[in-house]
Amino acid sequence: MAVYFVRHGETECNVNHVYYGSLDVPITENGRRQAEAVGEMLQEVRFHRVIISGLRRTRQTAEAVLSKQNPRNPIPSEWQAVAALNEMGFGAWEGLHYTKVRELYPEDYRAMMGDWVHCPSTGGEIFLDFNARVLDAWKGLHINENENVLFVGHGGPIQCIMCHLLGMDPSAIWHLEIRQGTYTKFGIYKDFPVLKGMNLERREILE
Repeated sequence: MAVYFVRHGETECNVNHVYYGSLDVPITENGRRQAEAVGEMLQEVRFHRVIISGLRRTRQTAEAVLSKQNPRNPIPSEWQAVAALNEMGFGAWEGLHYTKVRELYPEDYRAMMGDWVHCPSTGGEIFLDFNARVLDAWKGLHINENENVLFVGHGGPIQCIMCHLLGMDPSAIWHLEIRQGTYTKFGIYKDFPVLKGMNLERREILE
C-alpha cells in the first residue's frame, strides 16, 4: 500500500506568479484538467482515505482526481481536511508579485532572501515554525502500510513531508520540485517509507 502525494491544480495566483500561501483561491480550468489527468493515471488505485488541507484548492483537486476513478473502486468515505497542512502563510506579501514586495517591504524582503529559514515575510510564518506544524500534522495522521492514501496538498507542505520521510534536513526543500499535474508515490513498509516515484506522469502499475 502507499501514499500518493498530489499537488493542487493550477490557480490564477500561479499564473500571475504572486505569493498566496494562505489565500483561499480556487483552481483554474487548467488546474482541473491537471487534476483529472492525475485521476486517469490513478483510476485503478483503490484509495482507503483522502487527506486534504483546509483550503478549497486541495478539495477541488481531490474531487477532480477521484472523478476519474474506476466505478469498481468506490470513492473513499473517509476525508480528512487538516488546516495544519495548509501552505505557509506569507502575511502582507500575499497577492503580490515579488517585485511589488521588494518595493513595499525592502528590508523584510532582503532579510528573507538572505536567511529564509529564520526570517519571515512581513507578518508571515517563520519557515521552521511552518515545518514543525506540518510535520506534527503528518505524524498525527497515523498512516499505515495497509491502506492507500490520496494526499492532496500544497507544494511547501509536501516538500517538508518528503524531506522528513527521506531523512533530509528541512532546509533541503528546494532540492525537491513538486509539479502540478503529476503524482509522487511513497510505499510504507512497517513505518519505513520508500520513494517509488516522483512527479510521475504515467498510469500507475498495480503490484
